[in-house]
Amino acid sequence: MQNEEKNQTNETENSTKKQKKPLFGNFDFVYGFLLGLAVMFIIGGSTFYVYFFGIPPFLNDLLVNRGAGNASLTLASASELQTGDKGYSLAAEGADAGTETGGSAGVVKSSVNMAAITRKLGMLQSILDQNYLFPEDPDKAATYIYKGLLASLTDDDPYAHYYSAEEMRESKSSKQSTYHGIGAMVQQLEGTNEIVVTKVYEGSPAEEAGLQVGDVLYKVDGIDISGMSISYVLPNLIQGEDGTTFNCVVKRYGQEISMRISRGNVEVPRIRYGTLDEIGIDFKDLPSETSDTTSSLSPSEVGYLSFANFYDVEERQAKQALDTLVETAKIKALIIDLRGNGGGDIEVASSLLDYILPDDLTKYTDGNSGFQQGKTLFAYTRDKNGKGQEWYAGDGHEIDIPIVVLQNQNSASAAELFSGCLKDYGRATIVGTKSYGKGIVQTITSLQDGSAVEFTTHYYYIPSGQNIHRLGITPDISVELGSNAEEYMVTLSEDRQMLAAVDAIRKNF
Repeated sequence: MQNEEKNQTNETENSTKKQKKPLFGNFDFVYGFLLGLAVMFIIGGSTFYVYFFGIPPFLNDLLVNRGAGNASLTLASASELQTGDKGYSLAAEGADAGTETGGSAGVVKSSVNMAAITRKLGMLQSILDQNYLFPEDPDKAATYIYKGLLASLTDDDPYAHYYSAEEMRESKSSKQSTYHGIGAMVQQLEGTNEIVVTKVYEGSPAEEAGLQVGDVLYKVDGIDISGMSISYVLPNLIQGEDGTTFNCVVKRYGQEISMRISRGNVEVPRIRYGTLDEIGIDFKDLPSETSDTTSSLSPSEVGYLSFANFYDVEERQAKQALDTLVETAKIKALIIDLRGNGGGDIEVASSLLDYILPDDLTKYTDGNSGFQQGKTLFAYTRDKNGKGQEWYAGDGHEIDIPIVVLQNQNSASAAELFSGCLKDYGRATIVGTKSYGKGIVQTITSLQDGSAVEFTTHYYYIPSGQNIHRLGITPDISVELGSNAEEYMVTLSEDRQMLAAVDAIRKNF
């Protein structure tokens, strides 16, 4: 009996020990933990939103304007008065945090405050979301935000720019000379809607088929295209896969002429070249003041080369033209026309200089430990930290004939590097007017989405060490072309600068 009572007593005590009080009142541990997470999420999320985007518009509207409906505008205006929302951070010791500029002891430099800008953009977007009448294009909005950042640099750097992925594709395409087509240019006349051939490229499929300037396109594979839009005809009927052909009927002087034209890669000439007699200049027709009867040169012995940019296409075509002029035409002198050449790639300019100059012009490198010894220096760049790159000769090729370079006020950048280098080494006479004066280099940085940013990163220097920024290259023979449009619209045989170049060639030969 006593044992039974003891057992009952022990069981009662054990059951009493097993019963515990819940951790959070009527909630167990799991519910309490989840509740804590929820509270932390709400507080943390609210703090994050307010920090980056400001007070929600509907709440600010209620607090500030009591439901007037335009609280977002008030909030944006108020935030602009706060130092942290100016969009930049001051970086000078002792500078007044409430002022944008100071005296000599004021702001040394500033940087963009991305947190403040993000908050303000969020507020502006809220205003648009609530009030803007028309649909918003988010991609275009983002593009113009990026463009605006780079545009803010243009007071000091007019070349700073943001390029969208589409703009980069268009830019690369414009620098290429190869395209898929037949090798002809056409134009649609306004009055008759006829599609007329205005240019046929040499060696193109169109030339091989017999297409001529002035031909009117009439039928393509039996389809009458009279009156059709050129924007439809070209991509849908003319252009196509490489190697395919189509039958084309043209009208020429009242007759219908049929031909089969193939499609393929067509290289558009980006340069103009030839001997003086080929481009229409005869020494007999020169004015008496430019005529040098003592010269033994003939027009067929003087070459002419002109191009408007320094890109890969111009490099390849210019070297081919130089080979033709020197090796086939056997020219004894050369005129390089860089008037209106806006520049381009410094690598291309250096490559063309390397093709012309010998490798061992050491006038500016001997004894200078900063440069390679025994090499022809073309140019060098330096950034704000004094670092940069140098370009030297090394292809073993040389064109050792008298050269005249034509330039004008629109010859810039790589064109000035080119003429300045030849002038430094005494290998060319410069004729025309002072060049533009762009002695700075821009760097294009591509981003992962295909877009890119461009801004100035270096100064460049010609071999003599001169930086020609805002100074330009001064010509050896100064000749103004004219003061009005009519004087500019002349043929090369009537061009005063061209005639002065010819005269300089003949006198120095």
